[in-house]
Amino acid sequence: MQIIVTQKDDLLTSQELCLSSDINEAILYELVEHSIAVPIEGERATEWQFTVSTVTLVKKAARIKHDLSLDWSAIPLILQLLDERDELISENEMLKQHLSRFKHFE
Repeated sequence: MQIIVTQKDDLLTSQELCLSSDINEAILYELVEHSIAVPIEGERATEWQFTVSTVTLVKKAARIKHDLSLDWSAIPLILQLLDERDELISENEMLKQHLSRFKHFE
């Protein structure tokens, strides 16, 4: 099912996030409890609002949990390590480009 997001800064309700990410409310509570999905508005679950980018993060977290059979408590660390790996890969590519420019001057 595809959710069409209206303006209001492209925020999703809890229900829209669950539908977009193919998760149930119980899983959403786990994700919020472990700070994987962080509501940017609302104090109660019925009022929670999430950014659209949370969909990607929730799908990634659910896939990692399923594929590796990990507890939810381990997922934030895995996500952080994956982000750091991506940053290192980008930095390495940039440094390779700089190095190749210097090699042309030799």
